This record gives sequence, C-alpha cells and structure tokens, in this order.
Amino acid sequence: MATRRFVRRSAAAAVAVTVLALLSACGSDAPVPLRVGSDDTSAMRVAAQIYGQALARTGLPIDVVARKAGERRLLDDAAQGELDLFPAFTGDLLTELTPEREAVGGEEVAAAVSRALPQGVTIGDPAAVSDRRQLVLAQSLAASAGVTDLADCAKLPPGLPLVTTGQLSSSDRQAFDRCRIGPILADRTPAQVIDAVRDGRAVGALTGLESATALTGHDDLLSLRSAASGPIAQELVPVYRSAVVGKPQMKALSRVAGELTTADLAELAARVDGGADPAAVAGGWLGTHGV
Repeated sequence: MATRRFVRRSAAAAVAVTVLALLSACGSDAPVPLRVGSDDTSAMRVAAQIYGQALARTGLPIDVVARKAGERRLLDDAAQGELDLFPAFTGDLLTELTPEREAVGGEEVAAAVSRALPQGVTIGDPAAVSDRRQLVLAQSLAASAGVTDLADCAKLPPGLPLVTTGQLSSSDRQAFDRCRIGPILADRTPAQVIDAVRDGRAVGALTGLESATALTGHDDLLSLRSAASGPIAQELVPVYRSAVVGKPQMKALSRVAGELTTADLAELAARVDGGADPAAVAGGWLGTHGV
C-alpha cells in the first residue's frame, strides 16, 4: 500500500510539473511591453504618454514609467536595453553626448546627436516643440534700442541685469554675451522674470515652454531669438531602440511630430502641474488631434 501511495504521489507531482512547464511556456509567448520612460518633469511625463499611447494604437503593449533621471541615465538605460523609448530635447542630448560642441541650429544639432548616439539607439522626427531659451524684454526697451532679433541685442544698454529661470548653460551664456548683460539673477520663477523686466530696467531669459505660458496676455513684453546664433536648439524628439520600433511605430511617431506644438505641450504640462493625470491629459490630446 505504501508503494502504491508513493507511485500515485510521484505521478501527481509529475503532472503538476508538466502543467507548470506548459503554463510557463504559454506565458513566455506573451509580447513584452515596449518600455517608455521619461524624467519626472510634467512636460516629459506628458510627452512620454503621448508617444506611448500613439504606439499602443499600433497594437503594441506599452508600459510608461516616469523616472527621476536625466538624459544621461535614460540614454544609458536605452543603450543597455532596459528602456525602449523616451522623449528628450536635442540640445540636452547633445550636451550629454558631446561636451565640446559647435552645432547650434536645429538641423545641425539633430545631426550631431544622431552621430553621437550609442549603437542601436536613434531619434525620430522632431516635433514642432522648442524649449530653446529666449531673451525676454519690455516692448518699450526693444523699440527704444531698435532691437528686433537676438542678434541685435548689442544695441541694448550695457549692464542690464539678466533674470532667468534655472541656471544658464554655457550655450545660453555664450548667446547672451553679445547683449553685454550685467549680473545674472538665476533660479527665478517665470512670474518673477516677467515682473523684473516689465519696467525696462532688466532683461530676462525663459525657455520656449515657459514663454508659451508666461507671456500669454503680456502684450507689453517681447521675446527675442535667433535661429542661427542663439542658444542651442532644443527640439523635442523621441529617442528609441531601433530594434523594437518597426515601420508602423515610426509612422505613429511621425504623426505625433506633425501635430504636437510648443503651445500644446506647455498647456498640457500646466494641467499636469495642476494635478491632472498625464495619461488622461495625453489621451485627450491624441483624441482631439486624431493621432
């Protein structure tokens, strides 16, 4: 009897092992989600959701995660196969990839980024989203000095304080040096920059996304930029592993590039800053634009 019980138990164990093996085999056939990441800023979290949901409409399972990481970590993760796609600005990418850089214009920066990316990682079409820094000043100051472009800003009175959000990069400083600026007052909010420049006794610096929202309703202010000699271009692109993105996915990314604008992303990011869910915000934009 003991022998029969042992045989029955052995047979049952064998069946259980076989079932587990079959289940494991079936599970391995499930497609692995395409991992879309971003840093933890509102703009990039929304951009990641827009790209991710656009790709999901091609039939791919998508996993979108926000990471507290900069471009360097995101690039490393993509190169190592731990991340499949993330949104980034071309100027930031080039700064991480090539410490000594000369490219400033949009096409030149994108080309330099493409050459410097790790093997197997590439960038898609740039969206009409620019986060390039702009010089902000009072209309009255610009008119009195005869300034209409950043390249003309040497006509401004010398020594004006420059009030800026964040810290200026070396590219920003080089571009604004021609303005003969005085002390740099950094790490201000966009609202503080606006307040500081309205009387014409200071100039300011805002990114493209900041300008898109902060300058709304301020007809007494002007932003100056220069495509050829201004701060380094900052165009939004998807960075992805070429091995996991096929033609349908590339078309989906291109459709996003053809629709998404600076004003769009600035408005969507502001909603996320106000507490809205990035996935819902991105889904609403995709539905409205038919992407």
